[in-house]
Amino acid sequence: MDRVPDTLLLDCPGTGRTLAFGLRWFALIGSNLPALARSRGRRLRASHYVVGGAPATMAGYGRLRPRRLGGWRAGRARGNGAPFIQAAAQLYALLYPDGGHSLIRLPDGRLWLVAAQRGTVLSQTDRVFASQDEALREQAALLSQRPALPAREAEAAWAALLQAADPASRLTVLPSRWAELPLALRLFLACVGVSAVAPALWNALAPQWQAREAPAPGNADSGPPPQDPYLVLLQTTAAHVPSDLNRVMAGLGKLPIQVRGWALSRAHCLAETRQWTCSAAYVRAHPAATNQTLYALRPVGWDVSFQPMEAATLSWRIPSGQAWLADLSLPTRAQVDTELVTALQRLQPAFSAVALAAAAPLPMPAQPAANGFVAAHSDQAGIRRRVLTLRGPLRSFVLLPGAIPVARWSRLSLEIQPQPNPGLAASTLIAELHGELYEQE
Repeated sequence: MDRVPDTLLLDCPGTGRTLAFGLRWFALIGSNLPALARSRGRRLRASHYVVGGAPATMAGYGRLRPRRLGGWRAGRARGNGAPFIQAAAQLYALLYPDGGHSLIRLPDGRLWLVAAQRGTVLSQTDRVFASQDEALREQAALLSQRPALPAREAEAAWAALLQAADPASRLTVLPSRWAELPLALRLFLACVGVSAVAPALWNALAPQWQAREAPAPGNADSGPPPQDPYLVLLQTTAAHVPSDLNRVMAGLGKLPIQVRGWALSRAHCLAETRQWTCSAAYVRAHPAATNQTLYALRPVGWDVSFQPMEAATLSWRIPSGQAWLADLSLPTRAQVDTELVTALQRLQPAFSAVALAAAAPLPMPAQPAANGFVAAHSDQAGIRRRVLTLRGPLRSFVLLPGAIPVARWSRLSLEIQPQPNPGLAASTLIAELHGELYEQE
């Protein structure tokens, strides 16, 4: 993956802030978005990044020259001396949540193409051009793909950008892997390094200790035998039983779209250790709708909160059936690549999006050896996981439990999207599922 180019920085006169142009934007799909954003940024060799957008999440990456950072007199953050830099494209997306595009001439004469949709920066934009012809060609290519994207007046958009300030658009310094480690772990690793050098130094200063006899094997204190790290991993990694997903989808499927003047707008369920926590958002769609009516009609055991005049949120919990990988039959890599992926390919026409990431190994737990050092695990096969994301009509998800043998789900969301032309992969009830599949090497 190529590294990101240097970022263009322009000061906002009289505000103490700086705008960054020309970031590279990528969609983030997974259950741990902050870790995914930092990992991609390191592969791109970026120095700063910003994450934004909902429901789709995008991350923008830039590279700022350290020698320029030291030369800034204005724009210092309060207390820590870090410059307050905002990603101009992310700020544009926040200013125009309904979407839009602009071709703006910057103070240095270059042209900047930016576009956003539903509060999310479009990945093919946030580009700076020296040639007007090239900028117009890229703008035409953008509009050929998204003809309904509204145009925003360039001068008005530029004036709004110079005056706007939003913490959600602020660039964050990309930390190194070492800086992300907890302080206790860094101290531990430093001690491990010292302990690796200490024996040689000790033997050089105290040769008389080399003559001491090693204790006989029979006299050594016998502790409990070390556990197999592969078995420990199987016994401590949890997965969902297939019936879990059926029960959660059944709960979302029973939500009424209209109830006494209240209209369902969205719902989601988050997986926790022993349960799913679900909520559904409703809005008043009719003047006769009242809070008292919705409160009286709520199912037994459900909670309701009001916002307070025009919206309400119903929340409930679903017990989760947890199983350990040691109790399940894990598929092999070949079985996933052939049988499971084939099943997903056959189901793909019923979904609007199916994304399966490359497999990554689960880290093996280290085991202490008899001499006190950490023992490396054997060459025994390990466990791998793959991030899976599916989006499509809620009815299509009933096909999944039989096709996916071992998985750990993280969230299931539901959106209401009226469809003028319903089809196999288009419906009013659109769901999105995130989780991880497990396999053995």
